[in-house]
Amino acid sequence: MNKPLETPVASRPIPLLLKDLKNGLWSTATKIRFGHCDPAGIVYTPKFFDIFNVVIEKWYEHALGIDYYEIIGARRVGLGYVNAHADFFAPCRMGTTLDVAIDVERVGTSSFNLLLHAFNGEKEALRGRFTVVTTSLDNHRPTAIPEDLRAALLIYAKS
Repeated sequence: MNKPLETPVASRPIPLLLKDLKNGLWSTATKIRFGHCDPAGIVYTPKFFDIFNVVIEKWYEHALGIDYYEIIGARRVGLGYVNAHADFFAPCRMGTTLDVAIDVERVGTSSFNLLLHAFNGEKEALRGRFTVVTTSLDNHRPTAIPEDLRAALLIYAKS
């Protein structure tokens, strides 16, 4: 007789208050638009990943000084996600402006982890975790994080 697999119960993350956020993180304001929402006027869950991706693209340029499009285009280095996760604390509605901050949790050889905190006012509305892997866009295999990107990530993580 097969024994059922037991899954440990993970504790639910607790939303942060803005004052509890780590100092020195880059953030940007993002307005929730009509096209992000379902008929109830609440953000349709998959749209949050689009929103987070736009924020991450801006972060490369504004916080790291790295041209996201040059890395992918001219340098042919992919910046894909091998893992994307979100914890939702409160619904977000059309017209709301979220302030999204990015933290670097880990920098490895060919991947790094980003933690995104999206605040609606003083309270965290959702949190995203992304594992980014750098790949060669010629053979689609993992490759070392480019040195300029690695240096920028490490400096940012220490700030």
